[in-house]
Amino acid sequence: FWLIFSIMGVNLFAGKYYYCFNETSEEYFSVNVVNNKTQCYALILDNNTEVRWKNVKINFDNVGAGYLALLQVATFKGWMDIMYAAVDSREVEDQPDYEVNIYMYIYFVVFIIFGSFFTLNLFIGVIIDNFNQQKKKFGGQDIFMTEEQKKYYNAMKKLGSKKPQKPIPRPQNKIQGMVFDFVT
Repeated sequence: FWLIFSIMGVNLFAGKYYYCFNETSEEYFSVNVVNNKTQCYALILDNNTEVRWKNVKINFDNVGAGYLALLQVATFKGWMDIMYAAVDSREVEDQPDYEVNIYMYIYFVVFIIFGSFFTLNLFIGVIIDNFNQQKKKFGGQDIFMTEEQKKYYNAMKKLGSKKPQKPIPRPQNKIQGMVFDFVT
């Protein structure tokens, strides 16, 4: 699944995460000011300011970087930045614009459903299956118990199987009844 989504991510987003950044004010340029890479470089040459054509750290420029991006999405660690960069992306060498590519939300939702939850359930299933195999191999539920824990467990098991005794009825004799009440 991940390879398919990584290749799809490369086809959809390769080279589209770049943006023109003003390092003096630490802000992105809007599309009205800088529309593409050429205008960004023209701004650098004209003003000689601290303007850079930068790429997002986590991107889909190649399959390996796509795997890394998908890992972040699957672990839900910083995945919103990746998704927002995809939704804002336009074309290669174009400045991103806010939610111009809104259908890219579908890519991330589908990956989270199939790639993240399905793969996670598969991984947990393999772990549980291996645990059950080890449990059968060592003969029962006490695979991780020390000897003292096993003794305690067996004692509690025996104690749990004992039935409580019927209560002793109160004697009919008055004196015996008073002693019985005092003792119990």
